[in-house]
Amino acid sequence: MNEAKAGCVLRLFGAPDAAVGAAVGQFPPQWNAAAQWKSRGAETLVALSAQSAAGLKKAVGALRETFSADLYGAGETTLAEAVVAALEGHDRLLICSDAAAGTLLEARLETVPGAEKVFDFGALSYAHPKAGAQIEKRARARLPKGTTDPVRLALARAQAARRVVGADLAAGCAEREQDCVLILSSKKGCWLRTVQRTDKPALWLLDMIRRAACDYPQAEGTGFLPARKAAQNGPAPDAGTNAAKPENPRRKHHRGRWLLVLLLLAVLGAAVWYQ
Repeated sequence: MNEAKAGCVLRLFGAPDAAVGAAVGQFPPQWNAAAQWKSRGAETLVALSAQSAAGLKKAVGALRETFSADLYGAGETTLAEAVVAALEGHDRLLICSDAAAGTLLEARLETVPGAEKVFDFGALSYAHPKAGAQIEKRARARLPKGTTDPVRLALARAQAARRVVGADLAAGCAEREQDCVLILSSKKGCWLRTVQRTDKPALWLLDMIRRAACDYPQAEGTGFLPARKAAQNGPAPDAGTNAAKPENPRRKHHRGRWLLVLLLLAVLGAAVWYQ
């Protein structure tokens, strides 16, 4: 009697469709595994099947290794559930720094069991009369008087909110006419991503939070501002471009010091020679 086929569904977010096809195409024939996938925006569902459980296990392992940061769950797991699990598993507290971010997140997280343990639903942040006023005051104090740029304001609020509440992550959103800039503040700095309003910004923000909680790399196109740069009162950062990525440390050249060391060695050598 033939062994029944094994199968499962993996859920990815932010993985390029072409990369999924390339990874599936590398399955060795001996696994007897096949895959079908369908993308809805940035989310991709991959249906795997194999002639045996062993073949399926190998196929799943290969995709998990290739898409370790993109893979958020399996079966019926939602992105919101994956976010709560990531925050709880890594002991992270998430807050929203403005109403726009609250609108994106609260409705999606309120039905997830355990979300209240890792997300304050505005109770301690932007929606709280005292905390909200303190966040706004601190944010305005960081900026030149009369600043109206929505991205710079949202960035300052996210940083201020995280400090006021003492949270690990603070989510913000700068709404513009055609798009919005998603912001996620952490102790190390801020991630920023520009998303069209029709491109499901709530899901993108959830994915940014999940990756940050797990210390995974962010999806391609998400920029980063180190804490020292995010605190500067310059123009609004260019979100989602290479200009916002972390800088590589520069090596300092101390030529003068090397010349002094060589001179000292020469003097010592001469002293030993003439003794």
